[in-house]
Amino acid sequence: MSIYTKTGDNGTTSLIGGQRLKKYHPRVEAYGTVDELNACLSVAARQMEDPLNRQRVLEIQHQLFWLGAELADAQPEQRNAVVQRIGAEHIERLEHTIDRCMTALPPVSGFVLPGDTPAGSQLHLARTVARRAERLVARLADEATIRPEVLRYLNRLSDCLYALARSEDQNGKNEAVIGEVMRRYLAAAGVEQTIADGESSWRRDKPGTFLESDVIAWPNARHHDTSQSGTKSRYLIEQSSPLPPSAPLSTSDGPDFALVHGLMRAVLDAARELAVAVVISIVDPHGNQVMTYRMPDALLASLELAPKKAFSAVALKTATHNLAPAVQPGAALYQLEASMGGKIVTFGGGYPLYRAGRLVGGLGISGGTVDQDRQIAQRAITQCHVGKE
Repeated sequence: MSIYTKTGDNGTTSLIGGQRLKKYHPRVEAYGTVDELNACLSVAARQMEDPLNRQRVLEIQHQLFWLGAELADAQPEQRNAVVQRIGAEHIERLEHTIDRCMTALPPVSGFVLPGDTPAGSQLHLARTVARRAERLVARLADEATIRPEVLRYLNRLSDCLYALARSEDQNGKNEAVIGEVMRRYLAAAGVEQTIADGESSWRRDKPGTFLESDVIAWPNARHHDTSQSGTKSRYLIEQSSPLPPSAPLSTSDGPDFALVHGLMRAVLDAARELAVAVVISIVDPHGNQVMTYRMPDALLASLELAPKKAFSAVALKTATHNLAPAVQPGAALYQLEASMGGKIVTFGGGYPLYRAGRLVGGLGISGGTVDQDRQIAQRAITQCHVGKE
C-alpha cells in the first residue's frame, strides 16, 4: 500500500472530514507541532531509566494522538461521542505525576540548566516543544473553537515534562553517588575491578565479604531494578547461588552492606511473587535503624509498623508472632505494649537475625496480611542464612 497520495503537492492538506487547508494554516501548525512533540517523547522514553516515569511518557504519547486528532478536525464536536478525548482525569493524572516527582526532588532556588542525563535533556527539549504547541493552539483558539481542556492539558504537560526531566536527572546523580560508594566499599573489602566486553564488574581477589561468583553490575551492564518506580540502582550483587552459612556477612556487631542487600533482594522478590507491596526495615542488634524501604503503593501505616517489628524482635530476641500469648491478660508480659509506649508490636512480621548463634540485627516486614509478612520475612532469612540455629 502506497503512503503517498500526491494530493498535498499543491501545498494543502486534508483535515478529518475532508476540508483542505494550506499546510501553514494555524490549525495545521498546531496539530503538526503536537506530532513533533510526540516524536520527541518517543526518543526520551527510549533513554529513560525509571520504569514508572517511562510508563507515564508512553501514556502521554497516546493522549497526544487523541489531542492531535481533535485539532485536525474542524468540527470535533460532531465526533465527541465516538472518539477518545482529553478530559479532566488526564489533567489530574499529569498533576499527580508532577507532585510525585517534585516531592522526591531537592528544592531549587534558581534556574536549572536543562539536562544532566540523556533522558533529562530529551525531556527538556520535549518541554519546549510542548510550550510551542501550547502557544500555537492558543493562537488557533482566537479563530476557532478549542475546548478549554485542550489548553489546560498542554499547559500542565510542559510542567509535567519539566518534573520528569528533573526526576531522571536526579536518578542519574543518585546512581553516580551509589557507584562511588560501591567503588570505595569494594576496594576496602579487597575486591578488584575487571573489564570484559566493554562492561565493568567487580570480583573478589581474596576471601572476604563476597563469593567468587558475585558480580556488581556497573554502568552499561545489565541490571535489576530495586523497585517498580522512581528509585532504583544498577549497582546490585548478582549471586549465582545462595550465600552459604560460612560466608562472612558481618564484620561488626550489626548487619553490613552485603547482608542488608541480600535481605532486601530476597524480600522484594518474595513480595512481588505474592503481589504485595511492603515496607522493609532492618535494625542493628541495639535496635537502631539500619535501613527502611517502602515499596511503591505500600500502606503508609506500614512505615510505622515495619521498624517497630524489627525493633521488637531485637529487644525481646524472638519473632514478634511469638509475643502474642505472652501479652494476654494474666500472662507474664501483660500490658507490655502500653508500658513501652507503643514501640513493641506483638503480631507477625518481625524476626531477629542471627549469625553463628550471635544476634546481628532484626528484620521487620509490614504491608500484607500477617501470614504474608511472615512468609516474606522467613524466605529472606532462609536465603541469607541468618535464622536462629
